[in-house]
Amino acid sequence: MATYNGARFVEEQVSSIQNQTYRDWILLVRDDGSSDGTRQQIASFAQQDRRIRLLADDLGNQGAIGNFAVLMETALGMGTDYLFFADQDDVWLPEKLSVMLFAMEALECAHGEGVPLLTHCDLAVVDEQLRCIAASFMKYSSLSPATADLGVLLSQNQVTGCACMINRKLLELACPVPREVLMHDWWLALLAAAGGKIGYVPMPLVKYRQHAGNVLGAVTFRQRLWQLLRSWRQWEQHIKTIKGGIWQSRLLAERFGGREAALPAGVIEQIETYARILEIRPARRASMLRRHGIGKSVLRTGWVFAILIALMRNDAGSKRVA
Repeated sequence: MATYNGARFVEEQVSSIQNQTYRDWILLVRDDGSSDGTRQQIASFAQQDRRIRLLADDLGNQGAIGNFAVLMETALGMGTDYLFFADQDDVWLPEKLSVMLFAMEALECAHGEGVPLLTHCDLAVVDEQLRCIAASFMKYSSLSPATADLGVLLSQNQVTGCACMINRKLLELACPVPREVLMHDWWLALLAAAGGKIGYVPMPLVKYRQHAGNVLGAVTFRQRLWQLLRSWRQWEQHIKTIKGGIWQSRLLAERFGGREAALPAGVIEQIETYARILEIRPARRASMLRRHGIGKSVLRTGWVFAILIALMRNDAGSKRVA
């Protein structure tokens, strides 16, 4: 669990983990320089429950991605077999660990323990007082995780960190986490989709709390569209995210460098097509995306994505290809 100024909610989250029906776990926590007493709260929890461990380092503030990256490296060094991710402000349902472990065991039976595996679940969207906003985060956000393949994930993340679980093989592949990735959960989803397998549990096992301090939050399609129409800055941010995703695909190709033989046919070509999409002439970009199955999972957002890709400039200054 990565924490930063989460004193208002962190006790509820820790309690929900302590109340899991599956009891054999270690909660590894790293605080990123809180000024509201969060670290002191975690230290107190650790004194009362030996399963809770607070990291001590001199790395300073790492940001959300960097904080989780440090935790992942630490978990890897501890020899962990399975890793869950917890946000400081959510609440887990009591059966979350047991249900997710069962789902992971099913994936291992189907594909083998030596394959990078990720499984994730749905979430219930709630307000600060845990009152239900939407019973399904996936439906609320117009996501289709059960059918999201690599082509979809290259352009849009469909895995929420606090709802996912990975095995050691994926953890080994993911570390070290490049500082340029857009989010740790997106990075994990891409690696699993390209070189392993992803499973999905269509049950809301997390109460996903929405409040003013969320780094990322739940947004409906209409809310996203209204934000874009209302503010040019939102368009700029959206374009920046798309370009960041393109750069992220380059990092993905680099991570699989030398391991192409272990990947399904066409995976590297699909990744590299997206990585160099802005080097292709604008008039051909949409057809290249379609040919390689790259794009959003929902038609109404897919056409916006394709148009933006076609209109984008190649800021890297690379030579355009036909």
